[in-house]
Amino acid sequence: MRKNIVVALFLLSLMNSNFASAQPSSSEDPTAISTVEADWVVKTDKTERPQVGSSEATLRKSDQELQFQGELAAIEGNGGLVGFAFVETPLSLDLSEYKYIEFYARSNDPTVVYTLSLKDDQAIQDAGTLTFEQEFVVGTEWTKVKLPLSHFRPKIRGRVFDNFQLRLEQVRSLSFQINRSNQAADSPIPLHFTLDIGKKIYVTNQELTPG
Repeated sequence: MRKNIVVALFLLSLMNSNFASAQPSSSEDPTAISTVEADWVVKTDKTERPQVGSSEATLRKSDQELQFQGELAAIEGNGGLVGFAFVETPLSLDLSEYKYIEFYARSNDPTVVYTLSLKDDQAIQDAGTLTFEQEFVVGTEWTKVKLPLSHFRPKIRGRVFDNFQLRLEQVRSLSFQINRSNQAADSPIPLHFTLDIGKKIYVTNQELTPG
């Protein structure tokens, strides 16, 4: 499924901006909220559910980018094929003054659907972990992705739970994900993926301008 995919604007250069303090301020716009130097952790269906999972993923860091890559498996679930891999970093931020989150990225395959996921202080629920998600696609060249903070959808185990709202003043983590359920039905099994992420992730109130 490819609902709510944000079609990114292609740009070929990375932004230069100083790293902001831990608490973003709207006087600095755009403001960096995470960098390649942050503590990123890779998790997959294999690390989280070793009895059934088989996806593999690694993360490589350089001065200018993160490279998240691996093989996405396909596990038979109640609602069809499932499988996941993600790279996550902790945050402790108030983003309530901002409208957008933006970053630069590129993919080895422009048809692969990725997800940006946020957690707040509501993450622990009886039904599972609550995340707020938004899908995006990027091309093989550096692509500027700009996602409205108001468009993140609450999900638990892949299901939408509309009774929750993202608490922007209590953001606790950010992750880049790839989920089998978001891919085309005819996508390869396993699916080889590579997502390069620019050195900084920003929040901003600047509107998207035509390229």
